[in-house]
Amino acid sequence: MKTQISFILLGLGLAYGSAYAGTVSEPLPVSNDINLTAPDQSGMWSFGAEAVLMQPTNKAFNYADDVNASLTSNPGTANLDIIDNHHNVDEGYYWWFGADISYAFPGSGRDVTLAYEGLHGSSTDNTVAPGSGGTFPVTSTILISDFTGLRYDTAEGKTDTAYDAGDLLFGQKIDVGQRIRLHPFAGLRYAHIDVNETGKYYSANGSFLANGQPFTEDSKLENEFNGIGPRLGSDAQVNLGQGFSIRARLGLSALIGSRSIDNDTHIQLGINTTDVTVYGADKNESETRVIPEIDGRVGLNYTYNFDSKTALGFEAGWQATNYFNVITDQYPVTAGLANSPNGIASSVGNQHYDSTSNFGLQGPYARIQLDIA
Repeated sequence: MKTQISFILLGLGLAYGSAYAGTVSEPLPVSNDINLTAPDQSGMWSFGAEAVLMQPTNKAFNYADDVNASLTSNPGTANLDIIDNHHNVDEGYYWWFGADISYAFPGSGRDVTLAYEGLHGSSTDNTVAPGSGGTFPVTSTILISDFTGLRYDTAEGKTDTAYDAGDLLFGQKIDVGQRIRLHPFAGLRYAHIDVNETGKYYSANGSFLANGQPFTEDSKLENEFNGIGPRLGSDAQVNLGQGFSIRARLGLSALIGSRSIDNDTHIQLGINTTDVTVYGADKNESETRVIPEIDGRVGLNYTYNFDSKTALGFEAGWQATNYFNVITDQYPVTAGLANSPNGIASSVGNQHYDSTSNFGLQGPYARIQLDIA
């Protein structure tokens, strides 16, 4: 017997997704009116697994710019002109997975779901300095008193991305007429985001330094966020017949947690010298922030009912996730060197960490789900 829900639907704006738990249930009600009803379902377990091919959509890591320099007899007066040739690490698509388990309570369409999704991947890029110019490490613009900028023969940039999210959700299935089923849900989301950007730079013969020494540089900027907070949204499905349906989801979260950055730069002058301290380019700080999140997906589903207690579903589609203002952008730094064997020093500059950007993922997914009553 179905329970009548006595409120008016204000809009059918969600023409989305699916109720993952409870594919096997009583037939949808037959009515000439658009009524909202909760299906009378049996107790049931649902097990889902997904393969995802996701691409991070956050700002590309700009690890180097090419430069021209007209050196004079006084290296301190060298003219450093940045060429309009920026080198970025553009992240590609990575394979990862998702999984969930749901239980549909006997009665009027309620369920609980525990779910995981994530992505781990790494991308690199490298470049060789053009002509008699050099490669300028935008990760740490080091200005020293006897040379206007360290320049390098070669440079390499790398971005490591790690993302994990887990949901605990309580949902309610609602039938709208004969073909549409909504599944509003509410609960909690935990998310871990770690984006580690590193640059490595090498000058083979020291031709870009006044004292003629070879030198290397290693720079890193790591962004990390761990947070938990409320999550709500809705699945929905539009039944097409013969086991086919269009399914989609819209979800929103607000996560409170710790957002931290770890930025450091090390320069080595000469083959047998130790690392040189870089004033102004090393920073480690953490703060508590509320990070909004939005995600959505849409796909085509086919479900085969073996009997009234068992069903197997297949689904493929596209999904996207976005966390707002969670990645700190790095600005070039004017820094000084200390402990140099050649006494190189300059005024200390400041790093700027007041600019943030979004962290996002998007790409296709394929899903399989088994329902057992």
